Amino acid sequence: MRRPPSPFTVAARAGTPDPVPGGAPLVEPPSLASVDAFTDLDELGRAMAAGRGGYRRFGTPIAHRLEEALAALEGYGLAEPPACRVTASGQAALLLALSTLVEPRRRQVVLLRPCYGGSESLLTGPLAAFGLEPLVVDLPPPAQVRHQLDAVRDVLSPSVAAVVAEVIGNPLLGLLDLSALVDLCQSAGVASVIDSTFTTPFLLRPLTLGADLVVHSLSKQLSGHADVLGGAVMVRAGHPAAARLDAHSRTLGAVMASFDAFLSLRGLRTAGLRVERGAASAAALARLAGGHPAVVAVHYPGSRGPEEEALATRLLPRGRGSLFAIDLGERERADALLRELPNIRLAPSLGDVATTVSHPGLSSHRHLSPDRRRALGIGDGLLRFSVGIEAVEDLTAELGTALDAVAATMGPASAERSTSP
Repeated sequence: MRRPPSPFTVAARAGTPDPVPGGAPLVEPPSLASVDAFTDLDELGRAMAAGRGGYRRFGTPIAHRLEEALAALEGYGLAEPPACRVTASGQAALLLALSTLVEPRRRQVVLLRPCYGGSESLLTGPLAAFGLEPLVVDLPPPAQVRHQLDAVRDVLSPSVAAVVAEVIGNPLLGLLDLSALVDLCQSAGVASVIDSTFTTPFLLRPLTLGADLVVHSLSKQLSGHADVLGGAVMVRAGHPAAARLDAHSRTLGAVMASFDAFLSLRGLRTAGLRVERGAASAAALARLAGGHPAVVAVHYPGSRGPEEEALATRLLPRGRGSLFAIDLGERERADALLRELPNIRLAPSLGDVATTVSHPGLSSHRHLSPDRRRALGIGDGLLRFSVGIEAVEDLTAELGTALDAVAATMGPASAERSTSP
């Protein structure tokens, strides 16, 4: 029996058109038309009945290629691939996912925090105005893995439609015990919606662990060149939400533009290599920062005690992602470090081919009050790094030199240091 190709091979060959007599483009081009024209009513009727043709809000050929590739990656190892739809953004992906789950008698959605600030704003803002009832649950510190789901268990009820969680929390990069959460949701009859943007299908595939829905921001590592805005939703085959996904996508209009789908498919073909390289370099940089006197704390998956380390080893054997964060204690220290990093650009996102750094307090989590951010561990001195594909020796030299400069001008960090990774 032929062995199935690995996810790296699936990605490299993603979207390649089938050969036809006379030759065909090796890469499928995007269609920029917003609508098709037809010769007669029968032809129009057949196209509209098919549900995904005729009008670009119903989807485009290049978007369909992207969806097939993502479903093959996220469903790798499953008997049947998930249903997949790509969207205009990661926010739109979460909106579409929840639209397939929330019902009149099940309006509550549990959101586990720390998480991306946009997810919280979506649930507590527009969706709450439409009648969704968000329940935000703060997870304990990452070292307390055994107590992680106690608060979640307490809020589950027949009124809860879904639990939304991130595998690696944003921005402190704490790990979620995904298997335990999935088991808890299944026993309560609640859908699990897992944001796997930070892990990608190359490091972890939540559907293989029993998750019901997976969402990605394609703007990040899967596209990987900071030139795309997009998202994706995948629903486990056989789940009731899978039957609603296409119709809800068309009705909401949360669809990806053709050219963005083209660029996403192009980026996806090299994503495996970029994720692998970024994960290895991030581990090295986190180790460097963990031993530096200018740094108050390092945040990296598995770095906060033996319980989280054991969870990281079990959950992410292929790598722990290309993100790490450091806390310099004060905004002034963070600003000083940024001025010493001219080649690592400050940007309010992640996943570019080159390394970037963000300030969560001023970007992803600015909707929270300063006191609330501090209570969650998101201080003004926190910087989150998204590691690209540069040579690791160049990155370590650059970060090390910058940290030395901060330590020389401002003295050693005054707060208690965390355990380094």
